[in-house]
Amino acid sequence: MPGDTVLMLVGMDEETVTEEQYAYYQEKTGANRPVMEQFWDYLKGICTGDLGYSYHHNADISSLIAARLPNTLQIALPAILISSLTAMVLGCIMGMKKGSPAEHAVTSMQIIFDAFPSFLLGLLLIALFAFKLGWLPSGALNSIRVPNGPAAAFCDRLKHLVLPVLTLVLGTIPSKYLMICNTVALQRKEKYVLYARSRGLSDTYIAFRHIFPNICQPFLTMVGMNVGFVVSGSLIIENIFSIKGMGSLISQGITARDYPVLQGCLFVSAVVIVITTLATDFLCILVDPKVRYKVHEAQ
Repeated sequence: MPGDTVLMLVGMDEETVTEEQYAYYQEKTGANRPVMEQFWDYLKGICTGDLGYSYHHNADISSLIAARLPNTLQIALPAILISSLTAMVLGCIMGMKKGSPAEHAVTSMQIIFDAFPSFLLGLLLIALFAFKLGWLPSGALNSIRVPNGPAAAFCDRLKHLVLPVLTLVLGTIPSKYLMICNTVALQRKEKYVLYARSRGLSDTYIAFRHIFPNICQPFLTMVGMNVGFVVSGSLIIENIFSIKGMGSLISQGITARDYPVLQGCLFVSAVVIVITTLATDFLCILVDPKVRYKVHEAQ
């Protein structure tokens, strides 16, 4: 990225800063020290929870992220849960009806949603439900005047979460749905499915009780990858709906070239991805007996 790191950190430019000020800020920020020494201090700070200081926000980066991350999770976690369950149910049902008019209609709709850019989808939802119908608020996580009482405040928060969560849900269902639908359609030709049908079991029961347990491993892997993507990639959604979360913090860091903020946000995003990947691997071991048997055999 262009620009002088020291000047970007302190929010000054070459025309206004003197040589004495520049040398002072270099000493203050540690930019005059060897790179490896700076990197070693950065690693020590990470181990102690110190992600640096933002001169642009005049605050510790750890406190900034701690204040913004819950807002992002309030959008990301419901969206991931709803989209995963919806994709699983729709994919299993439509996979057993592959080639039917209903399957063609649902799959076509999912392909259309997958082709829509998230910012355009969010703007269309705002135009329809906030401005045209007036059913839902257009942004933020709370009204300007938060209603009194915990129940009223909770309902107000839910109303503000509907549109951003719906935007993420509609944008993340298609990939998971298509994977489940196509895999179920392939599995329905297997012998164990034909045997289950010969016993008089319904297609819905076969899909959820017999087929899905055999194909849930790639689905869980996709959901785990989706968690990291949604948490770290909600930048556009948060900007559209004026939500002060991790995405908007990254956007502000890019605009102001606030390198410490970008480093801290990307580090937290990487940690989230690593944790969700490990959790997904453990879940795959728990749900798939073949994987458990291989792990036991390797030991």
